[in-house]
Amino acid sequence: MDTTAKIQPRQRSHLFLLTIGLFGLAISFNINMLDPFFYSEKIRLLAPPGIKNTMLGLLTIVALGVAFFVQPVVGRLSDRAHSRWGRRAPYLVLGTVGVALALWLVVTAASLWLLVVGVMLVSAFSNTAQAAWHALTPDQVPESQHGTAAGFKTVLEMIGGVAGAGLAGLLLSRGQFLGPPLLAIGLFILVLVVTLLALGSSSIQSAPALEVEPAASPSKLLTRIRQSPPAFGWWSLNRVLFWSSAIAIRTFLLNYLDDVLGLSPGEAQALSSRLLLGLGIGIFLIALPAGMLTDRVGRRPLLITAGLIAAVGGGVLLAGRDLSLLVVGCGLIAVGAGIYASASWALATTLVPQTDGALYLALANSVIIIGSASGRLGGLVIDGVNWFFNTAALGYHVVFAIAMLFFVGSSLAALMIESPNRT
Repeated sequence: MDTTAKIQPRQRSHLFLLTIGLFGLAISFNINMLDPFFYSEKIRLLAPPGIKNTMLGLLTIVALGVAFFVQPVVGRLSDRAHSRWGRRAPYLVLGTVGVALALWLVVTAASLWLLVVGVMLVSAFSNTAQAAWHALTPDQVPESQHGTAAGFKTVLEMIGGVAGAGLAGLLLSRGQFLGPPLLAIGLFILVLVVTLLALGSSSIQSAPALEVEPAASPSKLLTRIRQSPPAFGWWSLNRVLFWSSAIAIRTFLLNYLDDVLGLSPGEAQALSSRLLLGLGIGIFLIALPAGMLTDRVGRRPLLITAGLIAAVGGGVLLAGRDLSLLVVGCGLIAVGAGIYASASWALATTLVPQTDGALYLALANSVIIIGSASGRLGGLVIDGVNWFFNTAALGYHVVFAIAMLFFVGSSLAALMIESPNRT
């Protein structure tokens, strides 16, 4: 990415950094409410039991495929937008309204194909809002505070994720099917109102758009990726390896509790939500200090450390089928993820050119999408291995072993990251 000199915004207060991170709360709540909790419940109702892991993985891969294309296009349009409300606000509004309508389709879907359509629309509109939201940091925050801003972003996403997973598991285990999506819709609308009020202040208006250019075609987007410096390539590999591992473990944990530990679906929903709540609190306590630390010691050392800690957690998961080992292993992975999220996103926001912040962060987020999609392919591995060996557990442990190796690989990739910016 272009790392030439940028016009640096003035230093920002922590309240300002908190304000521009609020959309992460709603987006993360929605993602963690839907995947795996709400989607798992819908798949149990609509798909044969023998392919539930495969369908869960493929359903989320479809959503990620939509996100992969929507974010760069919307990012480019947002960077070149002209409106009285600024560059970002119109897309935040469009995304929020669209998510509300799409969630209702997901709730009422009576067939797998309608569920797929609803999931695709949720992804399209959620990523419309996300593409515009991501650009608020390079628009308004100086590089010296990008680590702290990433820490606030991570904390808010963790709060949203824990709340989404915890409330979804609790409500679904009690048969309250409409509760989770209605909460997601309400949160999106509330955060939108707060964000628009903040953007209405003259002190935090989005930077004015530059000369209008045509929306980027797929070929032009690929050209921009190829022209990125080696640092972004290693950052991308680091992100794919770490994120695919974390996502694979998180996505199929609920079914692991059911198939391997022998819990009923209701018990698995309740225990999984409590487990994710506890882990989320730990990440909450780690993410912001980790973000501040990246502004002092650099991004790369923390990326390496995060991968190694998570790898140890993956090794603990392989040690047995005991619930206490599961808690310890997931706890170590959560610590690594909290450190990783702040350091990795801080590096990404530092690398982007200020004039194309939404586009380049969308390209960076496309790397995250690749990692997320790769993690969901673990469903095919789990079901395939379990079917071939006629077992309920081996497939899960194969995925855990691959994840452990990928965590180590992410640390090795971080060693190769070099940039003229502080890393």
